Formats: sequence, C-alpha cells, structure tokens
Amino acid sequence: MRSENPPVECRTMMRFCLLLTGCLGFLCLESVKSNAAEPEKAATPLLKISARVDLGEDVGQSFGSLFELRDADGTVIAGAGFLDVYNTRFRGDRHTLQFYVKQPGTTPTAQTKRLPHPDLDTGVYLLDLNQTISAWSGYRPGALRTWNPAAGKWIDTPEPPTGPVGSGDGIQRVGTGVLTFSSNRAAYNGRIILEPPAEGRYYNFYYAQGFLCFYHGMRSEQGGFTKVVACPWKPSDGGPVDLSRAVSIDCKFVGATPFAWGQYRNELLTVSNWGGVYVFDGNKWRTILEASDKSSYQVYSMLNFRDRLLLAQYPSGELFEYTGGTEIRQLSGWPPRLPGVSPSAREAQTLAIYRGDLFVGVWPWAELWRYDADADRWFSEGRMFSHPELTDKTVHPYEAEAVQHKLVLNHWGQRITGLVPQGGALMVSTSSKGTYPWSDQYTFLTDAQRREYGAVLAFEMPGNLAAQLKWKDQPLELEFCIEPGRLVIRQDGQEIGATAFAATDVKRLQQARVVWGEGVFGKLKGTVQGTRE
Repeated sequence: MRSENPPVECRTMMRFCLLLTGCLGFLCLESVKSNAAEPEKAATPLLKISARVDLGEDVGQSFGSLFELRDADGTVIAGAGFLDVYNTRFRGDRHTLQFYVKQPGTTPTAQTKRLPHPDLDTGVYLLDLNQTISAWSGYRPGALRTWNPAAGKWIDTPEPPTGPVGSGDGIQRVGTGVLTFSSNRAAYNGRIILEPPAEGRYYNFYYAQGFLCFYHGMRSEQGGFTKVVACPWKPSDGGPVDLSRAVSIDCKFVGATPFAWGQYRNELLTVSNWGGVYVFDGNKWRTILEASDKSSYQVYSMLNFRDRLLLAQYPSGELFEYTGGTEIRQLSGWPPRLPGVSPSAREAQTLAIYRGDLFVGVWPWAELWRYDADADRWFSEGRMFSHPELTDKTVHPYEAEAVQHKLVLNHWGQRITGLVPQGGALMVSTSSKGTYPWSDQYTFLTDAQRREYGAVLAFEMPGNLAAQLKWKDQPLELEFCIEPGRLVIRQDGQEIGATAFAATDVKRLQQARVVWGEGVFGKLKGTVQGTRE
C-alpha cells in the first residue's frame, strides 16, 4: 500500500488558512451551541473540579492530562486532558480540551448519525480546527468543505485557496497565533518564516517541542536525495527559521514520505513510507529501523496514550508502541479483527481518545474498535459501511469489480480516515483507498452505497465533551462540572462547552479521588493546582 509522494504542484494554502481561522469562528460557536443541553436555572453542580493550569510557552508540545478521577477500586471514572494525534493527512487541533465521565458497570450505548454527504468524490480526510471540521479531498483543486452544524450542511470555504491543499499541508494553533504549512513553505500569522529551498522541495511539516520539522527532497538524473530536517524555532524568536542551525538525517530511499509524526517525552519521531523510523532527541537524529524495499512497513497515525507513543501500522493492522530506546514493539491483538475477514494486508489507520477510551479505525473493512484500559478489553463498535457482507474469500471488498473496471485490486477497500472529538461526538470520515472521483460506470454500487465512501458520520457515546481552549500566555483557570443533565467546561468563568449527560452514580463520583497531572492523554507537560467540590 505504499503511496506516492505529495504532488509537486501542491502550492501554499496560506491565504486559505488565514481566512479559515477568522471566518469559521461563528461555526465554532454554533457547534458548541448545538451540542449543549439547555442549562437549568441556578443549577448546583453535582461535581465541580477547578484547576489552575500553567502550560508554559506553547512550542508544539503534547500537553497531556490535567487529571483523572479514580474510585476506591482504582477504576478511572472521569478525567480531562488534551489529545495529540496525527492522522495520515493532518495533525489534530492541540488546543481541544476534553472532559469525560464514565459510569462503570453500565454498557455504553453508541449512536451513529450520517451527516449529509460532502460531495467530494469517494474519499475525504478531516481537517480539525477551532472545534470545526472540514472535509478534504485530494482530487479536486481547493476541495475543502466545512461542516456548518447550525445550517446542517457543508459549505465551501469563504474564498478558494491559492492552490490545492495537499497531504502534509495544514494549519496549527501555536500559542495565540497560527502556524500554516504548504508543500514548500511555512508561515506564522501570515508572515513567512521558511521560504522554498533553492533545490528540491519541503513537504510534510510538523512543529513540536520548539522544532520545525519537514522532509526535504529532490529527484535528479543522478538520483537526488531525501532527508528529514529539524530546525529550532519558536514564535517568541520573532524571526524566520535559521537553516544554519538545522539538523538532518538522510533517508535510504529518494522520494521517502511520511504519513504521520509523533512525539514521546523529549523526542520526535517519524516513519517513512519505506519503513525507515527516525528519532530526533533535540540534538541529533538516529535510525531505529532501517528502511527496506523488500517488505511493507508503514505507519498512518501516531498518538500519545498514557506512558507511550502508539503507532498505527500496515500490514499488520495492529498498533506498535514506542517508549524510548532502540525499538518499536508490536502489540499483538491491538486491536483484534472482526470474525470472517482475512488477516492479510490490514491497516490500523486512525487513532483517537474519546470518552477516556482508545479508538482505532482499521482498513480494509472500516472497522471501529474501542479499548477500555481498566477492563483491558477491546470492544467492536462495528463498521462504518453497511456493505458488502464480510468475507475472507477476498482480502478487500469488491475485488472482482475493481478488476472488471481495470482498477487496482484494493481500489474499493474501506478506510476510516478521520476521528475527531467535537462537542459530544466523535466525527468519523471514510474513504476508498484513495480520494478518487466517482464514475457513473460503477453500477455495482447503488447511490446510497457509493455515498458511504467519502462520508462523514457523528459517532456518539454519553459522557464526553470536547471544547476549544482560549489560549493565554499565562495560567488558565478551568472548571469541569457535572451539572443536572449536562457536562460543562468553563474557562475564566465563561462556558466554552457543554453537552447533555445524565449522571447515574453521583455518590461514586463525589467520593472518588483526584489524581493530578496523569491520565489517558499522557503525563502533563506543565503544572496544575486544583480543588474538587
């Protein structure tokens, strides 16, 4: 399933990103409203946890967990923190704050609702910013549509971008500003901090722990080169990236490209599409797994989960873990597979933390799996497609039809490409192998069936609230409340998110102990002082 590099013609999305930042503010507000239950007048909280949090200077780090609430048995029944995940095309919004409550002993009921189709071909990926989602397709220039929950429809961006939005492009909040990437340059608050190179191109950017990282490659008759680069830079520097301070490592194969980046403690990690695993410790790069053209080894997502960095891998369809050192370890059975499907060519593609549990989306049957750490058990949340019936007679869905239409055998494989916590829901996107245009000659699919490709769904379980943090370069005053009928997050006394929730075991919650700075999102990078009422 090795993919080609992002196209050279992918140009800057800078103008678009700045427009997106400003013009989607109203959508963010409407999203919060749509997920909030009507507050009761003078409602007395059943439980309130207040926290004064100092996250320090924002330099792209994983913020981690604010707290966990544990009952007398040590079972986690509530918590809060910041998800840090990179899912194939785009990194998630690091300023999204989640507050979750579990009710042990009860079987959570999940509901899945299909949103109207974005009408962007047979596949989309989710760009996540300001608690607003946009659906991206790689086959149409400027193909980015944003979900407006108030209107219940997808809208085009206010103005088209200056060029196609490519893989590895994106936008990231850093402190009070916005860092934007294109396939050949980077900017902070609209000011260019990295120009295109004199030779070759820059692509697949990542900013973390005060380093701007990217791949630099060039093809030539002599063979060319590809290297991974890390440049120290902070918004407080006030100037452009100083390339004379860059640290790089050569990739074994020209044209190498990553599908995901991650960080573990003080290290940054990337994996090329040829299976080369490169780790940067702030001073130098090292290779912990050599790239190979003899076998496939690709990583499509990375996520911080408690005390480790998880990597979603192909072709095992399982997760790997990195905890420092010189190896990445495979986690057998993480996740399982549905009965009746082939064990071959499976791909764990997407990761998320939602309601305090780990979620994984798996190709080629779009399986959604949930891991409950306290129960140490995986639960199937079904498939994100209703067709075709599962089979192990073929590895991928619709192989015969793909051959009939002279397509690659796995063309109609079914991907979960995005998992984004938004309000009370987990937003899920789907795709065929690629974001291909639809052709009316594919008569083996009904219109309803083909629209399950390139779709977006809202998956919801009771007990999770995601809200947009309002960054300040000073300590934050946060409140996490369970009120009659709802969950609420407040910042500096102002409500920034709410969703419906009916607490059933209030006494258990009130008697639980708070553990600060630890949890499912990893250890806190910062300091926290808090109280419980």
